Amino acid sequence: MPYDLTEEKLEEIKDVNDIVDVVGEFVELKRAGTNYKALCPFHNEKTPSFVVSPEKQIYHCFGCGEGGDVLSFLMKHNNYSFIEAAEYLAKKAGIKLEHVSKKETKKKNTLYEINREAGLFFYKNLAKSKKALDYFSNRGIKTRLIKSFGLGYALDSWEALYNHLKNKNYKDEDILKTGLIIGRDKKQGYYDRFRNRVIFPIIDTKKRIIGFGGRVLDNSLPKYLNSPDSDVFYKGRNLYNLNNALKNKDINYVILTEGYMDVIKLSSFGYNNTVASLGTSFTKYQVKLLKKYFDEFYIAYDSDKSGIKAAIKALNLFKNYNIDAKVITFPDNMDPDDYITKYGKVKFKEKINNASEYFNFLDDYYSNIYDINSNKGKVEYIENFLHNVKNITNSIERELVIEKISEKTNISKENLLNEYNKKISKKNIKQKPIRKNKDRKKAIRDLDLGSYLDKLLDLASYDDELFEYILSKYKDKFTEIFGNDFHINYKPKENSNLGDVEVSTDELDFLANKILIKDKEKRLLVLRESLNKDPNNEELLSKINKVYKEINILRQGGIN
Repeated sequence: MPYDLTEEKLEEIKDVNDIVDVVGEFVELKRAGTNYKALCPFHNEKTPSFVVSPEKQIYHCFGCGEGGDVLSFLMKHNNYSFIEAAEYLAKKAGIKLEHVSKKETKKKNTLYEINREAGLFFYKNLAKSKKALDYFSNRGIKTRLIKSFGLGYALDSWEALYNHLKNKNYKDEDILKTGLIIGRDKKQGYYDRFRNRVIFPIIDTKKRIIGFGGRVLDNSLPKYLNSPDSDVFYKGRNLYNLNNALKNKDINYVILTEGYMDVIKLSSFGYNNTVASLGTSFTKYQVKLLKKYFDEFYIAYDSDKSGIKAAIKALNLFKNYNIDAKVITFPDNMDPDDYITKYGKVKFKEKINNASEYFNFLDDYYSNIYDINSNKGKVEYIENFLHNVKNITNSIERELVIEKISEKTNISKENLLNEYNKKISKKNIKQKPIRKNKDRKKAIRDLDLGSYLDKLLDLASYDDELFEYILSKYKDKFTEIFGNDFHINYKPKENSNLGDVEVSTDELDFLANKILIKDKEKRLLVLRESLNKDPNNEELLSKINKVYKEINILRQGGIN
């Protein structure tokens, strides 16, 4: 029976097996600068030309041309098959490999087939919809790009796609697993997730449609909607257009944007090496994915406050993996689509060439916010800068950045290092856990779920799309806990585009999940106290097991 060696599992295996350690088991390596050198094990030579890079996690021989990653080294050196190499590394790292049955493989293939059929359905619908074609035309998207990206249109109908897929003999349970349909209340049928939206198919590096993004053509909410995670789609582990970005082997850099239209518009001007995150904050898995294929990284986010803050987050995430990404900046309230449409390819190339490095981008941002000529402004500038510096994993680079902060603020480097070390020390202090069972019970009893709800709805109310997102996803569950009027005192704040408040759907989902988990923990406590009085009550035991399962599902990110 084959193993379930997904890309995520292989990345996990490679992440914990440093190539220097593995190659060093079979070859005598000697440090040469930031790399390691040795006599090549694949051909006879007297002068070392075999190089191992710990930063890139690859090896290459400049004599015979052999090269690759840690898996390919074991396959070549030990004559292992791909599976044997993966087994060796997994065992070395203590990672358990799960077997996958032919039945499970077939189920996944069915989901890919359904997504492909849905993609064709959306694509054919677009040709018949004047308003959808007009939308793309008004955005400067021509027929060539529509075909290249497989763009489509979801009909303004509740069951058009569902009926189409049923006519193709697909089962309800399989269609539901793709996220293309949603179950109606009280289990009375299904309806389409995407309705009256232009559609952006999300395609993986193996050319399979794994999910979809949709944008409304009117003012309804939410403006953007994405497929939920499924057995074949993980938003935080994939990138829009990576499949096309990898086609040009001569380009070693990638441009990271926020949206589908940014990617398509830049591609129309020849920047096919452009990708976007999928309705989520940029994640560490996406960093690893890009690191695998590219050498240089450019962040091209919107120029508004939320875009700049998102760019800082992405920049720091790259720094977590010792990657020097740069930020392409735009004039006020412009995004990459706006800029290249107005100024063209040559001006955009200038923007790339003049992209800001880590220190310069943060310095420009904080210098515009804080007046470093005042004591208060200087302190705030330093504190915010040091908060970011902790993401720099290379200690030498970290000290160089602190040195630049010192030059900028006329505060000694020693004082800045002391302040930085204090911040790190505070972060590492862990709170004492509640050990006594009665204290834990009391903490759960006293938990005010209403305060969690207040925080969630207050954050969501800064943006009408986020507010609508929470209501559409959690209304039924929250009504069970808090009653029908749980949201009556909240509404989207007027004239607000988040301002200084930075929040994503991932953060809202985390908080909402916390509410659901805590509610079930309170129910669990009541059931266990009842069981103490009646230990042989099978019905109570069954209920307790059920609640435990529901809590585990929620902790894994699902909604029970």
